[in-house]
Amino acid sequence: MSKGLTLVKFLSITLVAIAVAVLVPLASPSLAFWSVTLDYTWKLFVNLIAISLIALLIAALLSPLEALGWWAGWYKSELDTSFQDFSQIATPLRYIERYIVYLDGINQDEFEYLENVEVFLEQLAQMLPNQVILGKQIMAYSVLNQSLVDRDRPLDFLWRWVDWRSDNYSRGLLDFFVNLRNVLIVAVSADRRYGPIYNQGSAQVILNSLLRNGYQIGSGIPVTLLGYSGGAQISAGAAAYLRKAIAAPIDLISLGGVISGNNGYSHLRSVYHLTSKKDSVELLGPLLFPGRRRLFFWSNWNRAKRLGKVKIISMGEMTHNGVNGYLDARAILPDGRSHLSYTLDIIREILTQESPAVSVANSRQSNYEIYRQAAFNQPNYYPLNQLITSEHYQPIGSWMGRLILPMKEQRQAVNGVLFEVYHAAPNYLNLVGRVVNLRWSDNPDIQDYVMRVTRDVNFSEKAYESQQRGNLHPDRLNNWYRVDPLESLAGARPDDNVLVMLPEPVLVEEKDSELRQILRINREPIQISGRFYGLVRILHSVSGEREKFRVIHFNSRSGRFDDREEIVRIPQVVANRKGAFPSSNREIEKSDLNRSGWYIYGAMDGRGMFVVQAIAPRALFQLELDEVVTGETEAIDYIRNESWSQTRAQKGTAKTTLLVPKPKPIDEAISEWKLGDRLIVMHLFGGIGGQKGEVAPMGIYFGHFAFGVAQIIRDRLTEELRFDIDYKQVYAQNPDGIISGTMSWSKYMGDRQWGWLGNRPVSDILVKLEAISQDYDFDGIQLSPWNEFIRQLDIMAARYRIGDGQGGTYVGPANSCVQDSFQALYIAVERIEAEIASRPYIQDWLRRYPYHPQTRRYNQLVRLAQALETVLVPLGIVRADWQKSMQTLGISSDEHPLENFFKGLGSWRTMLPRLAHDEMAEIFLKLGASMWVLRTNQVGGYDPDIEPIAPTTL
Repeated sequence: MSKGLTLVKFLSITLVAIAVAVLVPLASPSLAFWSVTLDYTWKLFVNLIAISLIALLIAALLSPLEALGWWAGWYKSELDTSFQDFSQIATPLRYIERYIVYLDGINQDEFEYLENVEVFLEQLAQMLPNQVILGKQIMAYSVLNQSLVDRDRPLDFLWRWVDWRSDNYSRGLLDFFVNLRNVLIVAVSADRRYGPIYNQGSAQVILNSLLRNGYQIGSGIPVTLLGYSGGAQISAGAAAYLRKAIAAPIDLISLGGVISGNNGYSHLRSVYHLTSKKDSVELLGPLLFPGRRRLFFWSNWNRAKRLGKVKIISMGEMTHNGVNGYLDARAILPDGRSHLSYTLDIIREILTQESPAVSVANSRQSNYEIYRQAAFNQPNYYPLNQLITSEHYQPIGSWMGRLILPMKEQRQAVNGVLFEVYHAAPNYLNLVGRVVNLRWSDNPDIQDYVMRVTRDVNFSEKAYESQQRGNLHPDRLNNWYRVDPLESLAGARPDDNVLVMLPEPVLVEEKDSELRQILRINREPIQISGRFYGLVRILHSVSGEREKFRVIHFNSRSGRFDDREEIVRIPQVVANRKGAFPSSNREIEKSDLNRSGWYIYGAMDGRGMFVVQAIAPRALFQLELDEVVTGETEAIDYIRNESWSQTRAQKGTAKTTLLVPKPKPIDEAISEWKLGDRLIVMHLFGGIGGQKGEVAPMGIYFGHFAFGVAQIIRDRLTEELRFDIDYKQVYAQNPDGIISGTMSWSKYMGDRQWGWLGNRPVSDILVKLEAISQDYDFDGIQLSPWNEFIRQLDIMAARYRIGDGQGGTYVGPANSCVQDSFQALYIAVERIEAEIASRPYIQDWLRRYPYHPQTRRYNQLVRLAQALETVLVPLGIVRADWQKSMQTLGISSDEHPLENFFKGLGSWRTMLPRLAHDEMAEIFLKLGASMWVLRTNQVGGYDPDIEPIAPTTL
C-alpha cells in the first residue's frame, strides 16, 4: 500500500472515531441509562439513526478525500495514455467504428450490476453492430476503480461493517448508505473546487477501460459515454480530460442523468438527455444545479442547448428505476414494446444516427418549396441522354451532373458524394446516365482544405427558429458526424437537385467495391443552370402560346443572327410567397438587349423542345463599352455617385463602363484586357421596390456583397472574346434555397426561377489587378495569391453552408456576407505577404531585381495589405478572428452580444455592403487597377409590379 493511501486511511479512521465519540448515544453517560431501558426494537431504531448521522458526516467530510489521495495533493494536466498491464489489452480483430463506455447509477457498490442493469447491458451488446465495442466493469464513483469493500480502499472497514450489518438485517440498509455516499460523490464531481481533480481521476478510469479494450490513441475513433443517473454527471465531468487525451469526438447519452449545468459541454460533440416527467430523480438536476435552469442562460448547459449540442428526448411517463422505470422489462407501452425495449431502441437510433430530425412546428413555407412544385424546375423533367446539335448548342462544361447525398450507411464506402453524370469528357461518354463516386483529390493541400471545413452538424435552437421563418437549412445533415464540403453542398437542400459543373482537372479512377467509377476533383464544384447554352435573338412569341417563342440562332460564319430558326420554351416561372415573380417572359423580345442577343441555358424536355432555364444578355459580356471614365478622381466619383444614380429610371437596361485610373487613350486602355486575363469580381445587388417589392423601411435597403472570379475566354459559339464569371458567394441560409459556394453567372444571376437578373439591380465590377491575379515564381519558388484568394473564399463558403456545424449562419455585427468575404481577402493577402517576408532568398531576390515585374507586383501587394488594414481596421486593432481565421461562424449574436458588437466596431466599414464595396473599389483604383463595371436593372421581360432600388450607403 502506498504512503499516500496509508495517510488517507489514517485520516479516515481518525474522523470516524471523532464522529462516533460525538454522535453515538452510548458515548454520553447521561444517555446510557435511557438507552438500556429501551426495548430491542427501539435500540435498533436509535442505533440506525446514529449510524446514519455518522455516515452522513463522514461521507460529507471524506467525499473528496479519495480523489485527493489518488492525486496526492498535486494537480496534473495530462492523463496517462499508456497502459501498463499489457496482458489485459484486447486487440480488436475487426474494424471498430465506435467505443461505448457504460457508467452505472448511484446504487453501484461493486462491479456486479443489478439484475435489470445486467439485462439491459446484455441486450444492448446484442443489438450493437459488430463494429462497436461496449466497455463495462467501471466503478463510476471511485477514481481508484475499486468496489466499496475492496481492502485497498480508505474506508473499506466501514463498508465491510455496513455490509455485515445489512446481511444481518436487510439489504435496504446497504442501499441507503451506498446511495448516500454516491450522491455526495456526484456533488464532488459537480463542485468547482474538487470537481476538476475528481473528474480527471474518472477520466483516467474511463481511459484505462478503453485501452483494455484495444482503443488506439490517435485513431480518432468516437467514444460514447452512456451514463445512468449519477453516472451521467461523472461522464460529463470527465469528458474534457478524456477528449484531450484521446483527441477524438466524445458523445454523452444521459439516461435519467442528474447533471450539473457547468460541465465542459464544449468538449462533447453532442449530449442526448433521456428524461421523463415522472422521473423524480432526474428532476432534481435543475433544483440542485442552478445552471440547468433557463434563468441562468449563460451557463454551459444553456449555451450548449442553444448551440444544438444538447438534445432532450422525452421517454414518456417512465420512472427513474424499479417498476415502470427506464429498464423495466415488464412494463408495456401502448405500442406493445416494454420500457426496456423502448429505451434500447432510442439508444440504438442515437448510436446509428437515425434519430428523427426535430420537427419544426408551424414553419412558414419557403420560396424553394413553392418553386420546386413546377415540373420544369425538377431535374427529372429533362432526359439524361440529350440529342443536341453542337453547331447551335454547346455543353456548359466537360463534366456536368447532379449531386446525390449518400445514405448514412453508404457514407464510409462512398467517401464523398454520388454524382449522376449528365455530360462527360470525350473519352468517358459511356458514363453519361450513370451514377459514380465523386471524391476530393488526395493532394495534401486539398485534404488540408477539406479538414479545415469538415464539421459535425448539430442544429442549434437558432437554426430551428430560422426554419420556422421559412429559411432553408441542411436538414438531411442534422446529427451527422464529420460532414465534408462535398456533403454540405449535396445536402444543402431537402432533395438531390444541385446541378454542378466539375472544374478541370477531373481524374477518373478505377471502380470501387460497388463497381462505380470514382471521379476526383481538387476544386469546389460550380453550381449551374441547364446543361447546354446557345446564342439567339428572340423574334416573337408563338400565337396562342404564353411560353413558346420563335428564336433565330447566331451564325458564327456571318457574325449575324441569320442561322436556323427554332421554337423554344421560356416558361413563366413560379411566383414567390409574396406573389412576386423572380423573372418574366413578358415582352422580352422588345428589350433593347435583344438586338445583340441572349445566351440561353437549358436542356431538351421529353418532347425534344429546348427549355430556357437561364438567360444572359450577350452585350453584358462582350469586350465592348458604353462609357469610359479616365482619371483616379473621376473613377472614384463614378463608383460613389454615378453608378447607381437614377436607378428607378434605368429599369430594364444594362450598361458597361471602363474605369481607368491613369489617363490614356481609350483604345490602349481596352487593348490591355486580353485573352486569359484573370479578374477579381466585386458583386453588389440592390433591392426590389414597387407594389410587390421587399420590405425597405424609409426606402433603405442595404443589399448584398460578394467576391467572385472572372476570366476572359474565347466563346465557342461566336469566337469572340467575352467575360466568364463565377461568384464565390458567402451566403447565409435563405428562403430561396441559394447555396453558399461557387456559382456560375448563369445560375446566380441568369436563372429565371432562382436568379436576380430579372428582379434586382446589380453591379458587377471586374478588377484587373496583377498583384492578385498573377502568380510568382522566384527561381522555382512558386506562390499564387490567386489560388490563395480562391481557397479562402471556398473555406468561408463551405463554413457558411453548415454554420460551422450549427446548421446555419446568422447576420450580425461581427459576421455577415460582406464581413466574412473581406476576411477571406484579408487572410489571403496577409498569408502571401507573410510567406514572402519569411523567405530570405525571396527577399534577396527582390532586392537584386528592383525593376522586375514580379517586384512591382509584390510592392503592389504590400500596398494592398496596408490599404486593407487602414480601411478594414479603422481602430488600428486587427480582429483576432481575422488574424487567426478563428471558427466563429454560425453563432447567433444573442450568444455574445457585447463581444460581437465590439468585433463589428473593429471593422465597421465592412458592415454595410455598399460602403464596403465603394471603399474596396477606391483601394483598387488607387493601386492603379482598371475596372470594367457591369450594371443591370431588372433585365429581361417587363414586370410592372416591381422597380429597382439602389443599395443604401452612408
